[in-house]
Amino acid sequence: MQLCSLARGALSALLLLAAVPAALGDSDYIETNVNNLRHFNLEPPFVDEGVQMRYYDYGGDAIIDTANHIRLTPDLPSRIGWLWSNTPLPNDYWKVEFDFKIGGKGGYLYGDGMGFFVTKERAVAGPVFGNSDYFHGLGVFFDTYANGKHEFSLPFVMGMLGDGKTPYDGAHDGGANRLGMCEAYFRNLREYSRASVTYLKGSFVQVQIQLQPNDKWLDCFTITNVTLPEDSYLGFTALTGDISDNHDLLAVRAETLSAEALKNYNAMPHLPKNVVAKVAGTSFFGFVFKALLLVGVCGGLFVAYKKYSADSARRF
Repeated sequence: MQLCSLARGALSALLLLAAVPAALGDSDYIETNVNNLRHFNLEPPFVDEGVQMRYYDYGGDAIIDTANHIRLTPDLPSRIGWLWSNTPLPNDYWKVEFDFKIGGKGGYLYGDGMGFFVTKERAVAGPVFGNSDYFHGLGVFFDTYANGKHEFSLPFVMGMLGDGKTPYDGAHDGGANRLGMCEAYFRNLREYSRASVTYLKGSFVQVQIQLQPNDKWLDCFTITNVTLPEDSYLGFTALTGDISDNHDLLAVRAETLSAEALKNYNAMPHLPKNVVAKVAGTSFFGFVFKALLLVGVCGGLFVAYKKYSADSARRF
């Protein structure tokens, strides 16, 4: 019976350990395990004492208004602008939030839109919302102009994973590349909008948007089973054609998680619900299996002990 008592003690310990992931999911734990990626953060005045951007490069028609924003393109036709980090994002997990404002004088015709990129290449201007085509990595596009007829309304937000070989389907507003999207009327609003992009290597990219500062966050889309290229750079780009808009970036905030927190997916507050359910389910069934195994061992020992006692009694 001593072995059975030990098994019961082990089962109690396992029950105690099973409560740990729930505690690890508390906001206090998360806050202490978030690492601020200060090299990627931007806010006015955007430049240092030497009037330089230490961790970003910008070009094309982009200009810096040190009191307000980085204007990727003005409300003028045939403009292109970009802003790229000069250091890569972490490879395992990151979250980037940014404030932006898109709008102009155009009442019915305006465009073209803005791009958020995390790619192997950097700082090469081109036709994909100001970035080069055939990129290798993630593109999230804030599209304000329809090149064709659609069943959804514009503006909209969409996501694409570039493999370095496949072009962006510009004639159909990314129809052949679109892995997720949502309608979001972010143009010509009174205040800035905010977007959040979260990446977990091998698991997902999640995009959320807050149309106005006091609005609720909207889940735009989630792409699962995503692994981005190692050492990818963060970029913001914009493009205008015959019609135009101002495309302004007001602030950027980036963070990652400590190695300890990354080991426990349940400790992540930003996991999409379907991913949380999958991970939690795996952990739960693993726990059940171990618990049943211990109970089985205990039961087997108990049966063996009873048989041994009965045999001993018959001898005497």
